[in-house]
Amino acid sequence: MSLKEKVLSELLLSEGEYRSGRQLAEEFGVSRTAIWKVIDQLKAQGCLIDAVTNKGYLLKEIPDIYNQKYMDLLLHGTGFQVQHYEEIDSTNNQAKILASQNAPSRMVITADKQTAGRGRMGKNFHSPTGGLYFSVIIRPDLPLTAMMSITACTATAVHEALRNFEIQTEIKWVNDLFLNHRKICGILSEGSFNAELLKMDYLIIGIGINLHEDPELPEELKPIITDIETETGKNINRCQLLAEILKQMEKYFNEMPERTYLKIYTENSCTLGHRVQTDTGLIGTAAGFTEEAGLIIKTDDGTEHIISTGSAQIIDEK
Repeated sequence: MSLKEKVLSELLLSEGEYRSGRQLAEEFGVSRTAIWKVIDQLKAQGCLIDAVTNKGYLLKEIPDIYNQKYMDLLLHGTGFQVQHYEEIDSTNNQAKILASQNAPSRMVITADKQTAGRGRMGKNFHSPTGGLYFSVIIRPDLPLTAMMSITACTATAVHEALRNFEIQTEIKWVNDLFLNHRKICGILSEGSFNAELLKMDYLIIGIGINLHEDPELPEELKPIITDIETETGKNINRCQLLAEILKQMEKYFNEMPERTYLKIYTENSCTLGHRVQTDTGLIGTAAGFTEEAGLIIKTDDGTEHIISTGSAQIIDEK
C-alpha cells in the first residue's frame, strides 16, 4: 500500500477527528513534508481536506477513490472479500480464474477500468475509468433452472441499493437497469455446471454501473447509454455503493425461496406492457413473469409463450 493510500485510510477511519501531520509522519515513518505532499496529492484527486494549524487534517467529504481499509470497514461482518485492480481485462474473467482455483463464495473482484468488459450475447461492455465494475463469485445450491431468477434477483438488489441513494431506476428484462429511459447498468451471469447433478458448481455475477460521464463514449452508444451523475447530479462513492449492493444481494439471495425480489422486480419493470421482439423473432406483448423470472409474452392470437433465455427488445413507444 502506498503512502497516499495509507494516509487516506487513516483519514477515512478517523470518524470526524483531526489527525495531526506529526502523528501521521510518526506512524508511517516518514517526514511531515512527505505527509504534506500526500495531502496535496489527495486534494488534487478531489478530496476535501480541512487543514488547521495545531490540529491537523480532517477529511470533510469522502472521495470517490477506492480504499481497501474503508471497503473492509463497510463490509465488516458480511463475509464478502474484495480484490481490487486499477485496470483489468474483465472482472468476470479474473473471477472465473479464481473460482476454478476454489476461491470461496462471496469473493468480489472490482476494477477502476476494464479493457475488455463483456455484456450478454457476446457484446462488448464499454467500461472506462470512473464506473463501478465488479464480479461476485457465489456457490449456490441451486438447479440450472434458477439461472434466470438469480440474474433478476441481482437486478433487484442493484435497483434497491440505488434507491437507497435516492436514485430511482427501472429494470429491463432480464439484466439491465435504466435511468430516464437510458441504460446505466448491465449484469452478466456466467457459471460452471455439474452436468450429472444438473447443479451449479459456481456462478460469476458481473455488474457494471455508469457513474460519471464518459467523454469518449462512442457516438452510436450515446442515444442508449447514460450515467448517474449526468442524470441526477449525484457523485456517489464507489466503495459505499459497492457495499450497499453486496448487502442487498445477500438479503435477496437469502430470500430466494420466498421470491421476495419478484414483486419489486415486477413493479419496477420497464418491459411489461410493451410489444417486444425476442432473439428468435417472436413478437408479442410482455405480459408478466414466471416464478423463475422467465418473460411471458402474449402473441396477437392470444397464445402465451415463456422465454427463459436470450433477450427481448422493446419495439413500441408505449
